[in-house]
Amino acid sequence: MTSAPSATPTVEHAPADACGNCPHPLSAHDAISLRFCRATQAGDLPRGCACPPS
Repeated sequence: MTSAPSATPTVEHAPADACGNCPHPLSAHDAISLRFCRATQAGDLPRGCACPPS
């Protein structure tokens, strides 16, 4: 008899360098974009990314 697959979904953990606001790693942020992303996330604001083009 085989057991049924677990109903618990696997959770993927974000990398330690992940930004909580945009898809760029924190290491790719300059001072302005880091401040922008942190303020956007803290204020739960619906605005885009201010990171410099890579």
